[in-house]
Amino acid sequence: MRDASNLTANTRRPALSPIERARTTTDEVEERLILAIATGDKAFGDRITEAEIASALRVSRVPAREAMKNLLLRGVLVEGEQRGLRVSDYSAARIAELFELRLAIERIIFEHVMRQGRDRGPLLQELETIVDRMRSLAGSGDAVALSSVDLDFHRTVARHSGNELAAQIWEGLAQHLLIVFCRDWSSASDRTGEVQLHERLIEFIRNGSLADLDVVLKLHFSEPAQRS
Repeated sequence: MRDASNLTANTRRPALSPIERARTTTDEVEERLILAIATGDKAFGDRITEAEIASALRVSRVPAREAMKNLLLRGVLVEGEQRGLRVSDYSAARIAELFELRLAIERIIFEHVMRQGRDRGPLLQELETIVDRMRSLAGSGDAVALSSVDLDFHRTVARHSGNELAAQIWEGLAQHLLIVFCRDWSSASDRTGEVQLHERLIEFIRNGSLADLDVVLKLHFSEPAQRS
């Protein structure tokens, strides 16, 4: 006899809905490498090898190699003169390029979200919950957790935009953004100010005008000293 709870769960979604796949070891290794860079355990320019990663994470060299290859393709790692790869240099110029791309993609995403007649209620409800989490973490000093919540906020907006390609491109920037966000959250003297910045973005989604989008996004992405 089939388990009733499984039967109920299976009848809640169409038979041809996407299959939920478990995270692979390669995914886990990739995430650990990003966190190592974001937290400063791996500094910019540091050499990374398959053997080192496989040993540290107690995995085979295959997922270590695949994770490093993926991060090389995305520009998080770069080729060095010796064997292995090195952590990219997130210089001011590189970060400026990253945020130029981010501004262009998020502008498209917000244009879709702010279109007249769209029901933004579900999005606003999710964003309020995320900002509540951000608010509760603001005094914790946990830059990784705060950065992850920050990313969740913008990922949620991208998901609700309905523009799947733009959301996929945004996701391609997410690993870079996590590294930069960790730096910003670690050095932020007033984390409540960052929370307020996201609260203002929620208010813009609720009552703002599309004509003000460029000003709002540039203010959101600017350095604290440049905000008014």
